Amino acid sequence: MLGFGSKPRVCIVGAGFAGLNAAQQLKSSKYDVTVIDREPCIEWLPNLHEIISGRKNGEELKLSRKRIMARLGHRFCQNTVVDVSGTSLLLDTGDLIAFDACVIATGGLDDFSGVPGAMQFAYSAKNVAGCQHIAKVMRRATLGHRTLKVSVVGAGVEGVEVLGEALRAYRHRPQLEFQMVDANKQVLSQCAGNLDNAVRRHVDKLSVDFCMGNGVASVEKEGLYLQNGKTLESDLTIWAGDVLPTKQQWGRVSSTFQSHRFESVFVVGGAADMPPILAKEAFHAIDMGRFVAMNVERLLSGKRLKRFDPATKPQVVSFGDLDTFMIFNGFSVSSSMLGAAKEMVYTLGLLQLSPPTNPKDFVNTLDVFQRSMRRVYLPTLNPVSMMGKLTRARLLT
Repeated sequence: MLGFGSKPRVCIVGAGFAGLNAAQQLKSSKYDVTVIDREPCIEWLPNLHEIISGRKNGEELKLSRKRIMARLGHRFCQNTVVDVSGTSLLLDTGDLIAFDACVIATGGLDDFSGVPGAMQFAYSAKNVAGCQHIAKVMRRATLGHRTLKVSVVGAGVEGVEVLGEALRAYRHRPQLEFQMVDANKQVLSQCAGNLDNAVRRHVDKLSVDFCMGNGVASVEKEGLYLQNGKTLESDLTIWAGDVLPTKQQWGRVSSTFQSHRFESVFVVGGAADMPPILAKEAFHAIDMGRFVAMNVERLLSGKRLKRFDPATKPQVVSFGDLDTFMIFNGFSVSSSMLGAAKEMVYTLGLLQLSPPTNPKDFVNTLDVFQRSMRRVYLPTLNPVSMMGKLTRARLLT
């Protein structure tokens, strides 16, 4: 069994947003922290859909986990955890890592809802490789004369952002036709304001169809079968649904994120099977990571654990260059100028997670800012463009 030092030992399984933010809160001067993930890089999820339009190339959205951990003074192990107990983790190498407290933040699984063929024939937009493939297929379609029918399954936040980026690049290309499919009758049905009407209005004269109110029964290579018996031709199916908890025996947690099975284990984010009162949207992952680190410290010092209360913060949803929505509790604001603000926040967040440590890194950082300025900020800050966009800003209730 592997053990390290005399400081309290904390293991973090999964180095996504929640896991990395938990690691940032646990200082190496006080804790011996080991972070475990099977992948060497974290992918910056908020901008993945921009790979589809070519605004991002994919590789610029990958950050080295080993480098991030080294900067924090923690240990990174590129392994897979195959079993969890109340005192140790079993790795795929056969090694055991002992801990005094453990945080599991492995994320969820794509929710294919048991739809036959979905995993085989649909492409996920939740990773760099999937988005790169989607972009490649659509780019190739513009070189020929055959029509490519693209289906986006899921009319929630991810589906809208994916469709928006596809339309940014290809809405004037006659070779591509788009359709959005969802069991709900409205786009962004869980969001405040009549965003369904706003989205449809933007695409009224474009090659976009909405097949709403019927879920997908099965996915085939050449198309979709809906639950009402209707068939839809689809050459490229993009799955933009939710994520499911991993449903492990230790995954059921209380509102403190403490596992019901092991008091020394905490589970957050998509890996947690949480009570329904707790929202699990991706934009809570950073808050969850910081909060669970605080509860780990409280557990190790013998203090009473605190309950997680999700922040009531607005969510920003981009629809390509056509519009951006800021969604509050009870209403939404629509303005394409919000897209530049979102890009700035996400660019700063990306750089904050892995700041430059040498001249080469600094040059790469400047390059990221330069590309963001050229693609987003400068077109938006053009005085003529600003005046036009200000007049189109709307309050949606």
